[in-house]
Amino acid sequence: MLGMPHTVESAPASSQEYSGTQQVNVVPTIAADRQLLGNATGTVTENWMAGELRSGSRAYQVNDRTVVALHTATPLYRDLKVGDRGEDVRSLNDELSRLGYDSVPQSGEYNRNTGNGWRQLMVDAGNSDGAGEDDMNLRLSDTMWIPPDSVKVQGWSATQGSAVQAGAPLGTVPGGLVRLAIRGGKPSDEERPLTVFGVAAPLAPGTTDITDGELLQRIAATEGYQGKSAEERAAGMDPAHAQQGDPDPTRAGRFGVRHQWDLGMHRHRHVRQSPCRTGAHHHQ
Repeated sequence: MLGMPHTVESAPASSQEYSGTQQVNVVPTIAADRQLLGNATGTVTENWMAGELRSGSRAYQVNDRTVVALHTATPLYRDLKVGDRGEDVRSLNDELSRLGYDSVPQSGEYNRNTGNGWRQLMVDAGNSDGAGEDDMNLRLSDTMWIPPDSVKVQGWSATQGSAVQAGAPLGTVPGGLVRLAIRGGKPSDEERPLTVFGVAAPLAPGTTDITDGELLQRIAATEGYQGKSAEERAAGMDPAHAQQGDPDPTRAGRFGVRHQWDLGMHRHRHVRQSPCRTGAHHHQ
């Protein structure tokens, strides 16, 4: 089963006046551990999982048929063929397009473009020669859903020679950062730079949060983040640790975060601060 993400609760807050380069608060959302479930039943004849899975890549093989890791906004739950419709189909079309395969992004119909894209993915995975008409059909057993498009995996059990059952857990995706949101931030029409533990994480136009899985993984992999227990990360870090690499205490954030960003607020706008939120800076 999938663990539900949760937002770190805030502690009693104080106010901060904006003037020049100041802190703004970034609220972390942390997900629980998630189990990866297989859809195929049989004997594992090959295993390619080496600690990490990416969407569109081969994960393992059951009865000589490759299982492909796939991230879709809506998890796949059924076999699909030309003519089928649904949100799962829309998600599949979007992901096939992102991976560079034929499809119709934003379409909720499994049409011939979708079928052609899926067939090519199966050819690349070694499951098809591309000649059969039914090769355009998606078999759920050929897929394994992953939450973001790139995941670190622990406790992987689908080793060569082992027996697997559809619906059984095969590994665990450790919980971690799934979102960083600017508290009280106002979206900008332009991209703004944000630096978290030395990791450049630009804020896209119109957004006040970071949800990119790769960037969040890089932030979580930094020495500053890794040096803290899960409890300490959830509770926030004291100012001494927040000043890593920056001797000026006015530029130190609770979570070692700095950014220069015109929030579009009045100079005396107040924001809430708490030890549980990620401190950031903006340049007025």
